[in-house]
Amino acid sequence: MLSRCWCALVPGLSLAVLGCSSPAVTAPAAPAASVSAPAASWTFDRSTFDPSIDPCDDFYQHVCGGWERTPLPPGRTTASWAIDALAANARRTVDRILAGGEPAADPEVERLRTFYASCLMADDARDRAAEPTLRRWLARIDAITTGRELQAVQRELASVGIAAWFRVTAQRDRAHPTQHRAMIEHGSLGLRRAAYSDPAPRAAARRDAYRALIARTFELTGIPAARAGRDAAAVLEIETTLAAAAPSSDEANDPARTEHPIAPEALHTVAPHVEWAAYLARVGPAVAALNVAWPSYLRALDQLLAARPIGALRAALRWRLLDSLGAALPSRLAELRLPIDLLPGEQRPSRTDECQLATVKALGVELSRQYASAFGAASRDRARRVAEALRAPIADQLAAVDWLSPAARAASGDRLRKLDLKIGYPDHWPATGAFALRGDAYLDNVLAALSFEQARIWQRTRAPWLRSSWEMIVYPNGAPGMAAARLTIPNGYPDVYSNSIILPAAGLEPPLFDAAAPLEVQYGSFGTLVGHELVHVIENHEWDAAGELHDAWTASDVAAHQARRACVVDQADHFAIGSSHASGADTIEENVADLSGVRFAYAVLARELGGQLARPDRNGVTPAQRFFLAYAQRWCVAQTPEAAEDGLRNDHHGPPRFRVNGPLANLPEFAAAFSCRAGAKMVRSEPGRCRVW
Repeated sequence: MLSRCWCALVPGLSLAVLGCSSPAVTAPAAPAASVSAPAASWTFDRSTFDPSIDPCDDFYQHVCGGWERTPLPPGRTTASWAIDALAANARRTVDRILAGGEPAADPEVERLRTFYASCLMADDARDRAAEPTLRRWLARIDAITTGRELQAVQRELASVGIAAWFRVTAQRDRAHPTQHRAMIEHGSLGLRRAAYSDPAPRAAARRDAYRALIARTFELTGIPAARAGRDAAAVLEIETTLAAAAPSSDEANDPARTEHPIAPEALHTVAPHVEWAAYLARVGPAVAALNVAWPSYLRALDQLLAARPIGALRAALRWRLLDSLGAALPSRLAELRLPIDLLPGEQRPSRTDECQLATVKALGVELSRQYASAFGAASRDRARRVAEALRAPIADQLAAVDWLSPAARAASGDRLRKLDLKIGYPDHWPATGAFALRGDAYLDNVLAALSFEQARIWQRTRAPWLRSSWEMIVYPNGAPGMAAARLTIPNGYPDVYSNSIILPAAGLEPPLFDAAAPLEVQYGSFGTLVGHELVHVIENHEWDAAGELHDAWTASDVAAHQARRACVVDQADHFAIGSSHASGADTIEENVADLSGVRFAYAVLARELGGQLARPDRNGVTPAQRFFLAYAQRWCVAQTPEAAEDGLRNDHHGPPRFRVNGPLANLPEFAAAFSCRAGAKMVRSEPGRCRVW
């Protein structure tokens, strides 16, 4: 199970509907009030508010109605009050690193600027530099006439980080927990897995557009039009077959279904047509510990390799190269994909934004290290103290969960107490490469960076496993990769293998974490996020405090858990945008984490502030109200209808309005804070309230 985004910063996430009454939480050992010294003049940015809306009627609209009327920036389909502010903070810091006017005294900064400058080159110059490299790779593929030659080129591509059909990664070895092992996973596809089989007309239209894209791309690389059309159809057929055999995200994250240890010499029994010895020789010497995540996928791939004509397989390999290189391709090719990737009304990001993201992908560790230096230790330390103030009380609360067995309660609390809080940035950074970079050769630079990263991944298959490492793979939007290389992207993740949560530096700034804000605002924004992640840790019950697969829950515990979550599923199922409904089953994990995160954070705050919680300030606003206002405000978004529907269809989180109104309507503490009457829309009656934790 790999780290998943908490996605508490991404529009269209989920919220859970968990609890009703305040948990009996003991106060933190170190008073959380010491976390910051709020300025007396601190106040909310009320530009997002719509005071004409009764908070007891629609709290999201009350807090975010003003922001919903914000005109969208040109070419954007979504504007998020919190995410955009965090991204702007990060962008300014990254811009100072990459485009600073003063000469770079640090060689690492000079390398970052060299890569960034190569990306920023004008299209004609960038294209001229890219064409020879692209032609060499395409000629290598076009020369394939046999299955043996096909696999030789596939291995060459794998060495430069282009995963055609399958990939070999590194994961913690469950049999020898102090070591890594190699793991074989499915490879990349050009569309989302579900898009290949979705019968809806819009999905069929997208497949048609995708096939046309492949054909046109092939034509522009020298393939005659008639053959390009046939090859594109063959590529789509092959990817459709592989998508049907690939696991869903839930299946891929199920430890019981992805554990298939195998000796390297036995791989031929699963996929006899793959030249495993030659492939593993590239991974490195003496690959001994190996796991196949999804054997049925390899069997389906093996049948393709055995049965499909070499021309079709060659076309599929050619497309994997072109699709994987994406924006690094010459502009005549790179721009072809934009129409099917962008929503109606959405425009291509600026070259500056594209090149900043490209630098993250290529030199993420180096950029993150420079970013951390600019970020400093003070904010990291303050954020860590808030997280620590929440962890122990929430762990203590688990002792009162009467629907879990005593052993399950004890194990869940133990995981939280021993959790590693990876906050801000690591104390020890992964190694970085000294591969050559040129200011006038962007595609070559991209391939050099990909090659280094692939070699690092393969080297890790033979390396010791360290709990303190930030080398787990995480999935921020647009740039999945190693956690230590993604610190400039605001997000957060749990990692079951190290029993940790990762909250990178870019997310520890206002408005998510504001050291100048009152304690209740810090808890309402950042504290609810920490609570969200801690709930994910609790719910990943198959893993113990050491990050090893050891489930203390009984079948009865699991059944009781599912029964309590059924209420959350039902509430989400009833939420709709227009005629489209949310999927409670698809969003359940995030919905539970959201509601429980709010509930836990409020309970800790209530213990901390005591009688002050309901004491109004000179404006008549109480700390309790500020907590809920801070929670809701970070979900304020303005969206086009198409963007809202796309999130409802494809995001495993709930829509922003549901993330606010869903959990808060289940909390009597919210109703009390705003003096909501019984029967108000934001007040669920006792029988209809959901509570998991």
